[in-house]
Amino acid sequence: MQNSKTSDADRFSIRRDKIISNLSKRGIDGLLVTNPINVRYLTGFTGGDGYLLLKKQHSVLISDGRYSLQIQEECQGIDVLIASQQEVFPKSVCTQINKQTGKIGIESESITLMNSEKLKAASPNTEFVPTINEVASLRQIKDQFEISEIRKAIVAAHNAFTDVRNMIAKGELGVRLSDVSELSVRDELEYRLRKHGASEKSFASIVCSGQRAALPHGIPTANTIGKESHLLIDWGAIVNGYMSDLTRVIILKENNKKLKDIYNIVLKAQTEAIKAIKPGVICQEIDAIARGIISDSGYAKNFNHGLGHSFGLEIHENPRFNTTDKTVLKTGMVMTVEPGIYIK
Repeated sequence: MQNSKTSDADRFSIRRDKIISNLSKRGIDGLLVTNPINVRYLTGFTGGDGYLLLKKQHSVLISDGRYSLQIQEECQGIDVLIASQQEVFPKSVCTQINKQTGKIGIESESITLMNSEKLKAASPNTEFVPTINEVASLRQIKDQFEISEIRKAIVAAHNAFTDVRNMIAKGELGVRLSDVSELSVRDELEYRLRKHGASEKSFASIVCSGQRAALPHGIPTANTIGKESHLLIDWGAIVNGYMSDLTRVIILKENNKKLKDIYNIVLKAQTEAIKAIKPGVICQEIDAIARGIISDSGYAKNFNHGLGHSFGLEIHENPRFNTTDKTVLKTGMVMTVEPGIYIK
């Protein structure tokens, strides 16, 4: 794991060198990075339109004049080519590719078939090799800087939730609890995220009360929460591009024994799964622990998604805690553990 004092330029250079080394072992001379998230991971460039050509001899970031000043601020230690917006792709990209013949990898997950054909037409002497998860596999292991930023995103989300929970308890979101809607809770939560240092929410916030809490990806509505027994909130924050993902249930009325029993089953499933997480364990084994507890309690059919997932620059990354992922956990992976029981 890198030293926390590693400079931005060095951090990105180390990542690029790892990709180039991995490609060289397979006889691939370079990689055209087209996924904006991967471009950011390897250069620091946060703009939406940029192509990164990685080569052992020469790597270059290619973009247009709209981003020239931004790239100067964000990207150090890498050559940059600024072209006109109309000529960046494929002309300028292929001009750089054609400087050296050989095999060039392309990100098969992000490049369209049309753009792939444009590359081949503009670089007939280059063999383009589809790659899968070339950069994403490196992104699975977070360095100290990334973990630090993820922690900040978690803290911002947690603090925002604490504010909103206290406001609900004190009646500060409305004159009466019966006046408070799911939408008003969501709006206050996302406002508080930014007050606590987040640039934005990491995904569409889920705020669902009562029966609507049975929707794993429910959309907040004007439904008021005053007559409901519980409120589900699933939300996250972004800090410096890195994301968090949290879920909480607020008990609004303490007279629902079945709800409390189910809550405790989910809590036990989460707690026992977390205890088992360590390097060397297979992802599906962690899922099986939580799933087994829920199944033994009679709710097997009501846990209808994977236990968790990695996250970082994206909210859903690999590996996954599910029934099929055989990835071996390694130091530096960051995972959610979010079991659930959903009853109509």
